[in-house]
Amino acid sequence: MSLWLLLTLSTLVLVVPRVVMPARGSMPEIHGALRLLWWINVLYCDFWHDLESGGPAPLPERGPALLIANHTCGVDPMVLQAGCHRVLHFLVAQEWYDDWAVRPICRLFGAIPVRRDGRDLSATRATLRALEAGHVVPIFPEGRIVPTSGRALGEGKPGVAFIALRTRVPVIPAYIRGTPPTSNIWKAVLTPSHARVAYGPPIDLSDIPTDQPIGKATLAAVTDRLMGAIRDLRARSLASDDAARLMTSAPAEDGDDVPRPERLAGALSGDRASPGRA
Repeated sequence: MSLWLLLTLSTLVLVVPRVVMPARGSMPEIHGALRLLWWINVLYCDFWHDLESGGPAPLPERGPALLIANHTCGVDPMVLQAGCHRVLHFLVAQEWYDDWAVRPICRLFGAIPVRRDGRDLSATRATLRALEAGHVVPIFPEGRIVPTSGRALGEGKPGVAFIALRTRVPVIPAYIRGTPPTSNIWKAVLTPSHARVAYGPPIDLSDIPTDQPIGKATLAAVTDRLMGAIRDLRARSLASDDAARLMTSAPAEDGDDVPRPERLAGALSGDRASPGRA
C-alpha cells in the first residue's frame, strides 16, 4: 500500500505541474517549494471551489503593485493567488503568523504580519518596504471579512489609500464572489463553493497631486475611488449573472427560442426588471 501511495505522490509531483503550469503562463517568481505549493493551491481552488476568473490578474510582469479586493472569507487569499502569476505578499493577522503550523508558509510567501488594532505602523512600514523591493502586495480595503459571498461590500479603510498615494504603484482591483459565506477560516477552507474572481484595469490616480501633504479629505476621496472600482466590478458581475439567467430561463415570445432582447439589455445595464415588467 505504501508503494502505491509513493507512486501516486511521485506522479502528482512530476506530472501535474507540467500539465498545469504551461496553461498558466510564465511565472519566474514561482519556483522551488513555491511552485509545488502554488499548483497544490490551484488544484484546491479549481476542484474544491470551482474557481473561475476572467483570465490571470492583470499585474505587471515585474515591479511593485497593489492588488485590492473585497474580503468575503478565509479562502480569499487562496483564490487570488491561484489567479496570479506572481507571488502575493499578503498581510496576515499576527496571531496566524505566529502559529507554528502556518508560520513556515507565511515566511515562504513573504507574508507581512499585522496586528488587528489598526495601529500597526510596523506593518505599514513593512508593506512600503515590500513595494519598494518590487513585490505585489494584496490588501483588503474593508479590513475585515464580510461573509456574504460578495453580495455586500463593507466600508473601505483609508490605509490602502495612504499606501497607494505614498508609493504611486499600480493599483489593480478585484471582486470576489461565490465563496463560502462564513467568517470562520477553517469552515471556509472545508466548505466547497463556486468562487468567481473578476479583475479590473489599474485605477487611475494621476489627478491626485504628488507635491502636497496627504490629508484626510484626500484619503477619503481616494478610498472611495478604490472601493468604487470594486463596486463597478461587482455591478458588472451581477449584471452578467442576470444576463446568463435570462438566456437560459427567460420565456420565449411568438415561438422564438431566445430571450426578448430588451430583457437581456436591461440585465446588462444593471436594470433588474421586477416580476411582470417587460
